Parts: sequence; C-alpha cells; structure tokens
Amino acid sequence: MLTVRVRGAGEPVGPNQMLAGVTQGMSDVIDLDFRPEIRPIGTLRLPESVVIGRAALRSIDALGRPWKASGFSLGAYILGEYVMLDRPKNLKGIVLLADPLRARNQIAHGGVPTNRFGLAGERFISGVPVHSFAIPDDPISSCPADNGLRLIANGVTGRRQPDPARWWDAFGTIEWAKKYLIGGRHNAYGSERMPGDSRTYVQAARDAWQECRNAGRDSEQAWQGSSAAR
Repeated sequence: MLTVRVRGAGEPVGPNQMLAGVTQGMSDVIDLDFRPEIRPIGTLRLPESVVIGRAALRSIDALGRPWKASGFSLGAYILGEYVMLDRPKNLKGIVLLADPLRARNQIAHGGVPTNRFGLAGERFISGVPVHSFAIPDDPISSCPADNGLRLIANGVTGRRQPDPARWWDAFGTIEWAKKYLIGGRHNAYGSERMPGDSRTYVQAARDAWQECRNAGRDSEQAWQGSSAAR
C-alpha cells in the first residue's frame, strides 16, 4: 500500500526526518511534495502551508489507490485538516506525532493529562482510523488548557481560542516555552519511551502504522486487480 509522509516544518525529504523511523523497512514510501514551512522557518505562513499541503494530498487521493499517511508536527496539523475538510475516499488510516491540533480525548496511549491538548486548539478527527501520539509535556501537542502560549498560537494559526485562564502568568508561559526552545520536548519522539511502555513514541507509531497497512490490505489487492484488468 502506498505510504505518504507529511513532514514537520523545515524537515528535509529522505531519512533525516522524524517519520523515517515510523516507515523504516517499508516499501512504496513517498514524502509529500510540498514546502513544510512556517515563517520564519521559510517564507510561507502556516495557513498557506496548510492550503498547499491539502492540495498535494488531494492529488494523491485522486489516484484512486488505497493509501495511508503519517504526519509530524506541521505535517500532523495539515493531515488532520485534510481529513476533516476534504474527506478523502481512499485514505485507510493516519498516524500522527505531535499534532498541534490534537483533541484532548484523541490519544493512542496513556500518560497525558486530559487538561492538555494541542497548542493551536482542538480538532477531533473522524472518518478514518487515527493513531495520535503526544509526549505529555510537549508544548505543541500537550499544552495546558490555561497556558498563555495559546495567545501566541492564535497569531500564528489565525484560529481563535478562548483566552486561557492563566494568560497573565508570564512565568508559566515562559516555562512551557522553554520546553520547546531549550528542553527539546517536541523532538524527543524518537528517543523517549512512552509512559509504561518499552517502546519509543516512534516505535509505537510504527506498530500503529502496520495496523493501518493490514486494515487496508484487501482494498489494495482489489485496486491492483482492477488496475491489471484495465
């Protein structure tokens, strides 16, 4: 089955990206053809990257072939928006790492408090199987509901969230910003083990990816049969 990777902001195509470990050893893997940028990492604003990414994903679904997709960070944001706004016909499942719009009740594992969700807000994904992974103190995918970082996110995304209850708490805002800027919590998915699990987040995502692949096997075989008959 065709496997599509949707990269995070500034990530290159090929093996030096977060999702490389998720698809390791798999065949028929491609990187989505788009520019994963959020200014100042590149020249595109986030909404522009989302529009371009969704268009590229629509082109893949239009092939009529069963496929699955994985996204990291910006890629997870785009992939979730694509599923909800474009409603693909041939997508068989998605695996997300560090989704900035992760809904608090959409998580593939334990250990993340329910008052933490995506920094950009909450977007529950339906219509396809979803496996979403988030480090409990990653400020991008598990930001506390009341943290002032959400005001900054509003300006970046153009989305409007209610003012966080502790918008005035500069210390709390700075502490969570440091987890991203200094602590590296947003990029630890390939090295840190999940709570109560011997696997890293990337390894668990790879196992979930395999589930998506198995679920879509019949559709892939049917597509191959119809293609051969044409």
